[in-house]
Amino acid sequence: MSKLLPKLSKSLLACAFVGCFSGAVVAEGVSDDDIEHIVVTASLTEHNEFTAPASVSIITAEELAKIGATNIGEAIRSTTGINFQPTTGYGRGQISIRGMDSSYTLVLINGRRVNSHDALIRGNNFDLSTIPMTAVQRIEVVRGPMSSLYGADALGGVVNVILKKPGAETTGEISYLREQITTGEGGDLNRGNAYLSGKLSETVGATVIVEALSQDDWQTDDMPEVDAIEERDALNALATLSWQLSHQQMLTFEAIYSEDERTAHWAARGSVVETNQDTDRLNLSVTHEGSWDAFDTQLRAYREEVDLTDSSDLYDTGDITQTNLTLDGWVATDLAEHSIVVGAEYRDSELDNPRDLINGDISQDQYAVFIQDEVEYGDLSLTLGGRYDDHEVFGGEFSPRAYAVYSLTHEWVVKAGVGEGFKAPGMLELSEDYQLISCGGRCWLRGNADLDAESSTTYEFGVAYQSSVAAFNITAFHNDIEDKIERDQTTAVDMIDGVPVITYQNIDDATVKGVELSAWYQLIDNLDIDANATYTDAEDDETGDTLESTPEHNVNITLNWQVSDPLYTFVRYTYIGEQVIAANNVSGYSLWNAGAGYTINETFEVRGGINNIGDKELDEDVVEYGYVEKGRSVFVNVAARF
Repeated sequence: MSKLLPKLSKSLLACAFVGCFSGAVVAEGVSDDDIEHIVVTASLTEHNEFTAPASVSIITAEELAKIGATNIGEAIRSTTGINFQPTTGYGRGQISIRGMDSSYTLVLINGRRVNSHDALIRGNNFDLSTIPMTAVQRIEVVRGPMSSLYGADALGGVVNVILKKPGAETTGEISYLREQITTGEGGDLNRGNAYLSGKLSETVGATVIVEALSQDDWQTDDMPEVDAIEERDALNALATLSWQLSHQQMLTFEAIYSEDERTAHWAARGSVVETNQDTDRLNLSVTHEGSWDAFDTQLRAYREEVDLTDSSDLYDTGDITQTNLTLDGWVATDLAEHSIVVGAEYRDSELDNPRDLINGDISQDQYAVFIQDEVEYGDLSLTLGGRYDDHEVFGGEFSPRAYAVYSLTHEWVVKAGVGEGFKAPGMLELSEDYQLISCGGRCWLRGNADLDAESSTTYEFGVAYQSSVAAFNITAFHNDIEDKIERDQTTAVDMIDGVPVITYQNIDDATVKGVELSAWYQLIDNLDIDANATYTDAEDDETGDTLESTPEHNVNITLNWQVSDPLYTFVRYTYIGEQVIAANNVSGYSLWNAGAGYTINETFEVRGGINNIGDKELDEDVVEYGYVEKGRSVFVNVAARF
């Protein structure tokens, strides 16, 4: 397998200029399947998933279509090491990687940051919901800290959404998805997509994707007065223009626009309150890529603006705007047996929030430089890297990483790595000018200027096997975290009109460790089983308490049956184990999903399924769990391609 990598790397560099990821061009000797299982997030260079210098999972566009995912969280829920959990009150999902909560997960689109956390502060999933699912070519999930490449936000891991590129031929798709929750009241979802991609000329290609979504609010039978899922209307649009300046240069312009309107009724202060959030987001980027005789380059600038109107019966209406500007670039070259990447990044964030900030606005900037060297010694591949971040408040932080991959044979590899990372407090966590009504209206939340940056050291060791009929992987990980930032809900630092004010604090030390198992086996022709399991032990070293919202066990088992060329079916079992939520020890529970698809002809395809077959909602135990699972639902997706 490792001998294929140089060939793949050169082929994929050529593909960057002719759109091979869209399936229009495939280099000689490189199959579509090889390309689908190439990852770039782990090292900024192309690697096969099997031998990548990190713990990596890939979810392809075909797999996304099978499950009828409506957002990125749903798309990766069954991935190794992932816990996707609806949040209390706002009915929105959050991604946890290896027991690290969602604030430690960096979400990227084509390698670009998507981060509106300081504007969208109330347990949201807007960053996961603004990407049209039709636009997704694949999703790469890297587990473990990647601060040596991506900085502070990647302490837990990275989710990189790779979008479709313009192909050599004109292609298009129109699809419609309908989902209906069969229990409780409401919850119907309708989603329509339109996709068109192709060449405008010999040197210019374009892609346009539009998605419209409408979902009714949903109430469970045991909670008829409050919404378990909020009412939502959204419009997402993406446009990409790629201009091949020469055989060696490509210039790409991209725009992503989204409108998101949500209305819900939540339980707070012993009554039901209405909350409205209207969000507009615009992402603009320009990227120059060069493939020169001695090196390759990328230079990129992108801007993200998020405008939020937030109102509720609990607090005053707020008009909030967050603007992020990023400039980054890198140079990659081969020197003897070394593959070297050197890069730099500058980020500036501004937040205008006159409601929750005493002075009305706040800003931060930081810059970083990084270097990575990949070298091969026979069957041993060693990746060494480090990143220096200069933060406006905390000054310089260095994040080193070392990772080794040893190919015992073409079918067996051993992986081991160690990495350090840091996470600076967010702008609001650090600012004492920030003051927000929280705790369902029972407290105020204020920033703490005395917070320290979090730091972590992670070790992992794994063994993997891969053949044409089976695959297996086992990885042990150990993460030591210092100065972990948590809300201190037990101590009031102030009072406002009789309402306590709480703030953030640093926990001295915490440890998250565990084991990941994954396996795939071809039982018979056209029938295979895919399974993964994660054991996680996460605790506060000072108190011995288990860290919250970290299931001890996660299990996913999927049986896939390709009945015939046009017909497939699958059944999936998911187990979310025991965990601690709001100081309560809650039991584990199981979910069952099933689906099928039929390709009518080259143009039409129909997919459908049933999610949460056993209707495990948790609404009877919502006080303990703090969230509700979406009830039993059926979906159908009809697509027409040309």
